[in-house]
Amino acid sequence: MIDIKKYLTTICILVAILILGTVIVNIFISSLAHIFGLLINILVLSIIIIIIFSTIVTYNVIKDKKVSSSLMKINLKIANLLFNPVIFIASSIGIPKNEIRKIFVKLNNSYIYSNEYNFNSEDILILIPHCIQKNSCKLKVTNKIENCAKCGLCNVSDLVKLKEKTGMNVFIATGGTLARKIIIDNKPKAVIAVACERDLTSGIQDMKHIPVLGVFNKRPNGPCVDTLIDIHEIENAINFLTNKK
Repeated sequence: MIDIKKYLTTICILVAILILGTVIVNIFISSLAHIFGLLINILVLSIIIIIIFSTIVTYNVIKDKKVSSSLMKINLKIANLLFNPVIFIASSIGIPKNEIRKIFVKLNNSYIYSNEYNFNSEDILILIPHCIQKNSCKLKVTNKIENCAKCGLCNVSDLVKLKEKTGMNVFIATGGTLARKIIIDNKPKAVIAVACERDLTSGIQDMKHIPVLGVFNKRPNGPCVDTLIDIHEIENAINFLTNKK
């Protein structure tokens, strides 16, 4: 569940900071050239208008209202620029960072789903975090997922079956660095990534040249231990990217 109210609260604080900063700057530069103060005011006003535009588009996307693909693309670029200050303000007022990260991933996924693709199976790479493997399992599946014994105690066996069924490249990564290396080495045209909010956000921001669909893992046992995957979400992403809707 995405809480848009927390995001709106953070944006309001950001706008208030910009307005307050402008007032303070105008007080201190009142003795300087009038043109300088005018430029500062125009710059801040432009930033506030851009933020308001982005907030309206974001609200409509989160509420699943119809938004054109071009507007979502522009908004995603703005959201990417605003991400760090918004995260800082949110954490400063007690709003969990993951609430903002969920919104960013939603904006990214909605933009991708607003386009049309027709990739071949071998062009798509599925990236999975190592924490989906049963913590007590001794088999090493990070280098080769087929090493899974298919005992059914975790989702790795489901992924092996999915790979056999679709012919997709499925990799289990032990961290963000390895995940990026896997993408660079395999050069996919699209990625379906499963991870927590933090890792998904950073991965999407790093891989701007290809579509990356983010799928949140489920963490009934806490972070990084025996996490779960909704295989149906991955299958839906595959069907969309291969134009098998």
